[in-house]
Amino acid sequence: MKSESLNQLLDQQLAQLQSLYDTQALELQALEQRNAPTLEELTERKGSLLSAIEQTDNSLAQHPQAQQLSQPEFLEKRERIEQLLQQVHEQNQVNGQVLRLTLGRIQTLKQSLQNMHGENSMTYNEKGHTRSGLSGKGIKA
Repeated sequence: MKSESLNQLLDQQLAQLQSLYDTQALELQALEQRNAPTLEELTERKGSLLSAIEQTDNSLAQHPQAQQLSQPEFLEKRERIEQLLQQVHEQNQVNGQVLRLTLGRIQTLKQSLQNMHGENSMTYNEKGHTRSGLSGKGIKA
């Protein structure tokens, strides 16, 4: 099996990070639109991309010429990878914040619905006193 060059591995890592960043942008849209099926698909895609990035990173670390990565000829690509990695991290923070806010809104809505249900389930007994929930007696038709 032919060993990939450092340039090829760096290009591959750059492309994988760009795909991850693009996927995160789509994830943000799906979060804003509350599109659960799309979110599920994007989560799977992110998992695959993260595995591929890790694999490429391991290939770089174990490459016979890995010590050459500090050479000036690789500097530009390494800087671009670091910049893109920072953007991925920042986008992940934004997506996480949007997700937390969305979950908070869902929890608030859930509590409101539960409260409304509690108010609507109030009944009166034969003496006119209020009683919450069903009386416990089965209804026979």
